[in-house]
Amino acid sequence: MTTSALMELDARLDSKNTVAVLAAAWDAFTLAAEVADAITFEEGSDELQAMAAAQQSMAGRDLLPLPQSGWAVEATAPAPGAAGLDRHVHLLEHVSGSLTRLSSAAVIDVEAARSLGRAAELAAGAALALSQVRGH
Repeated sequence: MTTSALMELDARLDSKNTVAVLAAAWDAFTLAAEVADAITFEEGSDELQAMAAAQQSMAGRDLLPLPQSGWAVEATAPAPGAAGLDRHVHLLEHVSGSLTRLSSAAVIDVEAARSLGRAAELAAGAALALSQVRGH
């Protein structure tokens, strides 16, 4: 995924449209899982952290409703080194913040709020794990 596509996905997480935010979060979780899977066995990578990031990303995505629209998310290899993962880590942190914001909205029911809150926690955990894959 190109830098501009990552930036656009990141921007969609700030939408006022709940459906758009949920679709962007779905796409971001998918992307993070693909990136984590792709770098799991890189020389010098912490494969346990990469697997944790992928698992938490997929678990978070599974808590979200299936999007009615979205992008065909396709991960490209991140740039080398810990800094190469920074945009992906930031994206997961943004997902966490956006889902936390949605979970506190007065217009959703308690069960939906719990699911979004849990997905936000998983996004934060995936961000932390991904940040540690390449020795940050």
